[in-house]
Formats: sequence, structure tokens, C-alpha cells
Amino acid sequence: MDTLSTAILIFVVSSIFIIFAGMGLARYGDEIAEKTGWGTLWVGTILVSVSTSLPELTVNISAVWIEKSPGLALGNVFGANMINIFVLGAAALIFGTRNLFGNQGRETQILVQTGIGLVALATVMGATGDLKLGPSSLGGLLIAVAYILGMRAVYNAGRVAANAAAEEGGPKGSARSAFIGFAIASVVVIIAGRFLASSADDIAKISGIGASFIGVLLVSIVTTLPEGSVTMAACFRKSYGIAIGNVYGSCAFNVFVITIADFFHGGPLLSAMESAHFVAAAAAFLLMTMGFLVIRSCQTPTMHMARALTPAIPVIYIGALYLVFIVA
Repeated sequence: MDTLSTAILIFVVSSIFIIFAGMGLARYGDEIAEKTGWGTLWVGTILVSVSTSLPELTVNISAVWIEKSPGLALGNVFGANMINIFVLGAAALIFGTRNLFGNQGRETQILVQTGIGLVALATVMGATGDLKLGPSSLGGLLIAVAYILGMRAVYNAGRVAANAAAEEGGPKGSARSAFIGFAIASVVVIIAGRFLASSADDIAKISGIGASFIGVLLVSIVTTLPEGSVTMAACFRKSYGIAIGNVYGSCAFNVFVITIADFFHGGPLLSAMESAHFVAAAAAFLLMTMGFLVIRSCQTPTMHMARALTPAIPVIYIGALYLVFIVA
């Protein structure tokens, strides 16, 4: 690949494959959940969020393992979290803040707090330079432990509701075809993710734009389109718990991807954090915290003023992108 136009063409084509495959992952994941009788909480937080985050996982592994571009991988992680909350804020403006964020249980708060805590942990470890620990790193290990404990707490908090939903709905037939479709979509995402990372890195090199900004902007937008489509579809169905579980579950899993990418990077990935990554991480932390405050405002009368933060979410996202571009 020796021209910018070729790199852009490969980027666009691989993006299209990832978008449609990601949507397929979400659809088949939802079908699996329905036919097996799994609870909606676990569907949104684990099944759907992890399946729609598969593009981020694939792109990040390709970026550090094949392209040797840790800046692209880290930019994708924090940029994806930024745009996930941007989409959630946009959905709140379209469908109503109280409709989207109201009637959320304790498990939702734990999920949101877990996602925020993981971003903060990654930022702190990046600022300290992290330490190599066998094939991974201290930061990667801490992130893995925090993610697993957080997801366990979410599951325990929503177990009663999940079991009730499973008993009420029950299995609705064989999920064999859904599992096959899920597997095929996964393979497509893996292959397309390899080309997406390669072309994005080439665009950064040929255009002179930093890989960190390319990761925060272009790659993160593409890899989060599956999450965006699922979020909007869930809101149209008034499945607001699925929407929030998908967004914040994806945010938490995106940080967990750093642990996995560590094994392919050959050293602490967080030690490669640059100024642009810290800006993106701070923006992700701020946006996710704003979402948490809005959720609390719909549950606690004394915090009703925090509901005004909803229209500020898109503004903060755009401003953060500008800051990332300046420091990249």
C-alpha cells in the first residue's frame, strides 16, 4: 500500500464489513438470548456488549501485534468509550432523558461505576508507566481483576430479575442457527479488523496525522457503530436497560481489551500512552461520569438538576475531539 487513496479505500471497505458483521453479532446474540431464555440484564451487559465490542478487540490486537501501533490501539479504546457515551446522550435527547435513564436498578449503577473505575485505573497506570509482569503487566492484571469482580457484582445484583425474566420467557426453540450466524459474523469481524488496523495506520503515516488521533476519531467511530445501532434499536423497542447495559458494558470491556492486547504487545501497553491518550481518557471518564449523574438524577429528586447535563454530553465530546487533535 503506497498511496493515501488506496489506504482510504481499504479502510472504507473493511469498515463496511465490520459494521454489518457487528450488527449481525448483535442480532444473533439477541436471538441466542431469546431462544435460551437468558435474562435481559445479562444480555445487555455481557452478551450484547461483548459481541458489539469484538471489533475493538480485533482491531486492537491487530494494531499492537501486526501493525506495531500501540497509539492506534489505545486511541481506539478511549475514543470508543467517548463515542459510546456520545451515542447514549444523543439517544437520551431523542427518546427522553427520563425514559432512557429512569427505572434503572442497583445493578445498572454498579455497571456504570465499574466502567468509570476501569477508565480511571487505566489512566493512573498509564501515568505511572506501568510495570511488566510476565507476558502481561501489572496494569493489565489489575484491570482484569477489576473487570471480573465488577461483572460478578453486576450479575449478583441483577440475578433475581434475570432469573425471573428467564422463568417468564423461558427457552423458545433451538438456538443452533443463531450460534452459527454468530460464529460467521465473528470470523468476518476478525478478518476485516486486520485490514482496518493496517489501513488506519497507513493513513496516519501517509497523511502525517498522528496514529493516536486516527484511533480516537476514525477507528473508534467505525468500531463503535455496532454499539450505536444496537443502542438506537433498543431504544426504539423501549428496552432502555439493554441500551444502557450495552453502552456501559462495552465501555468496561473496551478497557479490559487492554489486558488482552498486552499479551500481543510484548510489554505494558499502557506505558505507550501519550498526551492525546490522556486527553481522551479524561474525556471518557468525564462523559461516563456525566451519564452516571444523569441516571442518578432520574432516581433521586434532590439531584434533578443534574438532568441538564444530557445536552452537554455531545458538546463535551466534540470539544474533547478538538483537544485530542491539538495535542496529537
